[in-house]
Amino acid sequence: MKPAAEKLHLNAGVPKYLQISHWLTEMIQKGRYGLHDKLPSEWKLSELFQVNRNTVRQAISDLVTQGFIQKRNGVGSFVVARSIPPLKYTLQHISSTTDDMIRMGIKPKTKLIRQSVIEAPPDVAEKLMLGREKRVVLTERLRLGNGIPLVIERSYLPHREYRAILKMRVTGSLYRLLTKNFHVDLHRSIQTFRAIAITGKDAKLLSLSPGSPGIFLESIIYDSKNIPVEVLHAFHRGDQYVFEVESGRYRFELEAFKRA
Repeated sequence: MKPAAEKLHLNAGVPKYLQISHWLTEMIQKGRYGLHDKLPSEWKLSELFQVNRNTVRQAISDLVTQGFIQKRNGVGSFVVARSIPPLKYTLQHISSTTDDMIRMGIKPKTKLIRQSVIEAPPDVAEKLMLGREKRVVLTERLRLGNGIPLVIERSYLPHREYRAILKMRVTGSLYRLLTKNFHVDLHRSIQTFRAIAITGKDAKLLSLSPGSPGIFLESIIYDSKNIPVEVLHAFHRGDQYVFEVESGRYRFELEAFKRA
């Protein structure tokens, strides 16, 4: 008697093609499918996940868009790029995306999307403590690791102090540039995170399907005199980032406990 075909379970509430795409990505990341390996056929995957072949085709197309997979007509789908391990973002100190990638053995690349002088959005102007002069230098960049788009960064700097940056190359670490060329002491930062769905232009830049999960980071950096230097808005791919926090010891507040 022929054994029943193996089936893999898909969760409700998440598009099936995204779950299959993420499963294949993880299989590539774990080395189950190496560079130039052929993936299981659409028929095999549709049987494995109990979905129709159109759903599988959508999952494969998602990986083709991300640059992991190449489809060869009449032959199948092949791995053409290695996945990278999730990029670890630590909250112990102010960090540079470029430095984080190099530390993990990932080759960094930056695409400058635009750099211009704009009037600061009201929330940015407030956080930078701008007075009458509301103009800021906006630097928008796409950061890639091993050729894979990972994060979109939109940096806002006060125009009056940092307008000279418009004439500089900002394809590497912006924080190194601020430290070296402007002699800024990047002393501390306040960072907030929230889960988002990446849509529109941002999804296209990150080679993601609209609505894919992401992590939004806002960072406000201050110098040693508590003057705000930068507001950074970063849009991270949810499938490529891990955020690490190191906590101190637990403190039991006895007096507060007694009052409660």
